[in-house]
Amino acid sequence: MKKLLTLFVGMLFVFALTGCFGEDFDVGVPTALLHLEKGLQNQHIQLTEANISWSSSSGEIKETVDNIEEFGLSQDVISVSPNQKASLEFQENEDNGGDIWIDPTITVVLWKDGEKIDLELKDNREFQFPTNEGDYVLEVEFVNSVSVNRAQYVAKIVIKETNEQTKITDGKLPEFTLMEVPEIKKIKSLESDGEIFDYGYAEVCWNNCSEHNIYNYPDIHSGDVEIGDEIQIDWYEMKPQPTEINLLQINTDNYEVIKKKNINVTNIPLDIEVDEKKIGTQYALEFLWKEGNEILGRSMLNFRLE
Repeated sequence: MKKLLTLFVGMLFVFALTGCFGEDFDVGVPTALLHLEKGLQNQHIQLTEANISWSSSSGEIKETVDNIEEFGLSQDVISVSPNQKASLEFQENEDNGGDIWIDPTITVVLWKDGEKIDLELKDNREFQFPTNEGDYVLEVEFVNSVSVNRAQYVAKIVIKETNEQTKITDGKLPEFTLMEVPEIKKIKSLESDGEIFDYGYAEVCWNNCSEHNIYNYPDIHSGDVEIGDEIQIDWYEMKPQPTEINLLQINTDNYEVIKKKNINVTNIPLDIEVDEKKIGTQYALEFLWKEGNEILGRSMLNFRLE
């Protein structure tokens, strides 16, 4: 009986593996998407297929591009800012069935005037464009390690700093939705890159603060913390930079400000160490953009420790 049970479990394991490999074989060339976050606006742009060598139960695809840089520069322009963050997503083509790839290898490079610039791709498939302005070709390569299928994708990238997105012009701020959002992370150790922490970010007033400057603090969803954790808030990417920042402690009974502390704008990032007193506390980081004494813009980053 024991041998029969072992044989049965072994057969199930083989069938499961067969199913996995079969499904992987059935997967066609994935669709590659470039995700760009511009302030509160998200863009999802499909990249163009270039060199393809891919076999599946749906058939074999062979595509060849002789000059990858020339081909890339012929595509529609995708505009990004210096140092802008981006990420990649790969989706299965619905016509091919299947929805998995086993341990793919993904690389990202930029081409400019025949020179290759390697970009670091993080585990979450996020990367960052360089500082130098100019016209580039983005090349993304996707290699399926099991079947050795290869797919290459390209896009024309123009890195350019635009005045309307980064400066106060004629006493007016850029559109709020195009402004970069401050980043808040929870750091558990010095070796950790941190993880995104629960928060809410909202406009209070924008280019009309003399008329609308009232803010009601929300009942924000708590983020989990432990004593010794560190909350790190970074506003370096916000352009134009705020002229004044205040850390506010909020009374969770009536949602009124009970303590206010001015923060040095150049002290980036702001680190808040979690101790026993801070657990259960709600905060708001107030960002102000001013010309003289006149407030041009005001926003709030709300978070709560639990």
